[in-house]
Amino acid sequence: MYLSELKLWNFRKYGNKDHLLSIDNNTKADLTVEFNEHLNVLVGENDSGKSAIIDAIKHVLNTKSLEYFRLDEKDFFEFVDGNVRKRAEELKIECTFKISEPREAGSFLEWVGFDEDKKYELTVWLTATRKDQRIITNIRSGQDDEGAQLDSEAREDLKITYLKPLRDALSELTPGYKSRLADILGSHAIFRTLKDERGNRLQHKLEEKVEKANKEIREYFDIEEYEKDTDNQDHRGGIITKEIKNLLEELSFKNGSNEAAIELTDEELSEILNSLKLVNDSNKSGLGSLNKLYMAAEFLLLNQPQGRDLKLALIEELEAHLHPQAQLKIIDALQNNDSFTGQLILTTHSTTLASKVALNNLILCHNHEVFPMFKGKTKLNENDYEFLERFLNSTKSNLFFARGVIMVEGDAENLLIPTIAELIDRPLYDYGVSIVNIGNTAFRRYARIFQRNDGKELQIPVSCITDMDIAQEIQENDVVSTERGEGDNAYTPNPADEKAKKLDGISTEKIEVFISPLWTLEFDILNSEKITRKLLIASILEAQLISNKKAYEGLSEKEITDKLQCAEQKLTDNLLKSTEWTACDIYTKYLKDNGRVSKAVTAQRFASKLMGEKASVADILKTAPEFKYLRDAIYHVTKPE
Repeated sequence: MYLSELKLWNFRKYGNKDHLLSIDNNTKADLTVEFNEHLNVLVGENDSGKSAIIDAIKHVLNTKSLEYFRLDEKDFFEFVDGNVRKRAEELKIECTFKISEPREAGSFLEWVGFDEDKKYELTVWLTATRKDQRIITNIRSGQDDEGAQLDSEAREDLKITYLKPLRDALSELTPGYKSRLADILGSHAIFRTLKDERGNRLQHKLEEKVEKANKEIREYFDIEEYEKDTDNQDHRGGIITKEIKNLLEELSFKNGSNEAAIELTDEELSEILNSLKLVNDSNKSGLGSLNKLYMAAEFLLLNQPQGRDLKLALIEELEAHLHPQAQLKIIDALQNNDSFTGQLILTTHSTTLASKVALNNLILCHNHEVFPMFKGKTKLNENDYEFLERFLNSTKSNLFFARGVIMVEGDAENLLIPTIAELIDRPLYDYGVSIVNIGNTAFRRYARIFQRNDGKELQIPVSCITDMDIAQEIQENDVVSTERGEGDNAYTPNPADEKAKKLDGISTEKIEVFISPLWTLEFDILNSEKITRKLLIASILEAQLISNKKAYEGLSEKEITDKLQCAEQKLTDNLLKSTEWTACDIYTKYLKDNGRVSKAVTAQRFASKLMGEKASVADILKTAPEFKYLRDAIYHVTKPE
């Protein structure tokens, strides 16, 4: 049995002005979320609706740890239009379960029905109405529109395991009244009540052991045994019991009971369980270790073969108190280990976790909608899923938490674009934009993450930045040529260029491809007469110097000045050459085909120089044609909402 679908009407941000006053059986849900049978991970930026989904499930089903949940006015959707604000009068939350086992269906015989495939299905819904400053709720179930009230036993069978986002594992595992650990242990098969043939309750083995332990403890604190031999260490505790007894006599009436005894715990099984605690070792554990211990205890209950029919756990911010390697280990265990049964619905803000979760288990929350990454829902094909699950690492998975995404094919763009964006007054951090360096030209595979087959439009703007890659070459007669011709014709790329054809099919309303005008980013900047060309040449020479240093500890001011002068000298030496010739000569000597100089180091030095020359380069970056494709890519993902 598992939760297959959640529907919301007028719950928090998921609402519609057209049904603020009432919701009838024909009203389309404001949000529908489909879930996998096993693992589901909700990802998305803050306030994208992840917690609303978790809370909606809790309100309908309640939790095994008996937290108190109550709807309040702010749970009702509020429609805002300028100065007009209207809050919904009704809300509805509906959970649909798929049931495969007749035994499970039998627990809900009065309410269960069949889906289109003639398989068991259970629908449970909560409705709430605001009336006279009160909130009136009702929970019903059934296959018709009217439904029927669920009885208390059925409600118990539907309770879920829930781990808070800021969970206090220490208090949850600490002994005491209403101990969560006692609840978990008490639900295990080995602690169920045993009876003899006549129906009399049998003493549990743990009760026998505690009774024996209590006997030894009482003997240690026994007054009479201590008074017989005050030097006997086996009864040394008797002195404490005697002192307590004497003090008790002072506080009590003459004919009152003044007996006192010290023991381990009461010998009832429930009291024994309340006195137990779960620890890693004898030393005090850190928050991360306690979090894992707490999860292990909850999964113990979730894995029980009997005693509850719905095996569903909700965990908010799974990564709480866990370092990246621990996060990877845990999500791998939950995703690939058969020891963890039942259904899990998790939320996370961790790019580390998101990178490890199979795309087929991810649900992206964005702009008041959900976008499952399940196979068939996106335009990703089977090979794309396999490819992305190999290469979608933690630096790339930040695309699931962004308001806009810039995809680049190399380190140079990855390092330079944030600087350029800041200098053209569109800092990426102001717009929630992430850069994803895919390290190759497989844009189509990454772009398909944002392309849908289910009719939904994912409103995240995506810019794909790539090089034109029309190689330039200096011929013997000092003419720069390309495979398409020489002279002027070499520098007017055809819009139907092979590169554009390769990227065909990526572009949508939200996804656009931006291609460098000539060859590569570095070549195009060099093919100019602006100051940015000189700064890039100096950056190349600095990168070369850095790579030649055996023990690099930074560049001195003299070295930086010298390389800038060398850059000026190169331009002076080539004064009679065309800008195309100079660009091709420098690019070919230093950067082409992973040449003598690192493009990444060059880009890092160039970015630093751009920031140091803000006054002289800002206008160039905003107007020069060689930067246009980068400007347009940045503008596309930073359009004001």
